[in-house]
Amino acid sequence: MAGLVLVFLGSGFFTVNPQEKAVILRFGKPVGEGERALLPSGLHWAFPRPIDEVEKIPFSSIQRAESSIGWFQTAQERAQGAEPGPGTRSLNPAGTVSYALTADTNIVHVRATLTYRITDPLAFHFDFTSAQALITNDLNNALIYVTSQFSVDDLLTRSRAAFAEQVTERVKALLEAQKLGVTVDSTAVTEANPPLYLKSKFEEVISASQKRAKAVNDAQTYATVTEAKARADATNRIYVANSSSNRLVTMVGAQADAFVKLRSQFEHDPAFFERVSQMKALEQIYTNAANKMVMSPNTHELRLNVSPEVEPPPTNSIISEPY
Repeated sequence: MAGLVLVFLGSGFFTVNPQEKAVILRFGKPVGEGERALLPSGLHWAFPRPIDEVEKIPFSSIQRAESSIGWFQTAQERAQGAEPGPGTRSLNPAGTVSYALTADTNIVHVRATLTYRITDPLAFHFDFTSAQALITNDLNNALIYVTSQFSVDDLLTRSRAAFAEQVTERVKALLEAQKLGVTVDSTAVTEANPPLYLKSKFEEVISASQKRAKAVNDAQTYATVTEAKARADATNRIYVANSSSNRLVTMVGAQADAFVKLRSQFEHDPAFFERVSQMKALEQIYTNAANKMVMSPNTHELRLNVSPEVEPPPTNSIISEPY
């Protein structure tokens, strides 16, 4: 009997892994409260069943939740890698294809994936029948709610990042309100696609929008470059005009000052001024001239012997040649 008692008590030893926490349930009630009820990793002991029951729960490992509505494939089809069908022109509420409604009354396919960590294992495992199902429902709630706040164009093209951000904020708010004991680890990764039957049409619209945006961007770039060049040319021309104007004004001013000085000298003695001016002009001429010829004032014509004429050889000349 003593041996059986030892074997019975020895069967109560158990090990908690590093990524786990353990809770001892004694007759179905946790032993301890709050953090004291969580057993860290290592070797522990508890009374064997039916007195105690050990519940091991993941603590720091990353958990994953996927939305279960709004997409054109089930989770099993996605896991198997099945190719999506071409889609139909009509809705089938009883089928597996699901949609979400946008703010401008269009329908789209949306899907989200959320990663989280369990930060309060007691609340997560013992306060709810299935906390994982509640997290999936919260993700579905956020996905459908935020989709209804966006137009189809914003959701599919212009505001995809804002859409994902608002989905994450909505999920965080729901999880905190329900006190599930989890913390969102990363932003919800969302996908949004048009209905399969209209996918080609949406792609044509997106392509046209991209071409339009490129054309507008090219036009704005051309306008900016042209305007900058025109401003630079205008500034350069204004600078050149101002410089020329200043030089001309300075030159005319200097000439005007010189004319005023010469005028006073001319009015004082015109004949003397004329002789002095003539001498200055002749001085410049004689300095630069190689040959100088001066005519008397009363001479009316000038005859120049440019070069002497060459005399022709005599006709009776005999040219002797050597024998």
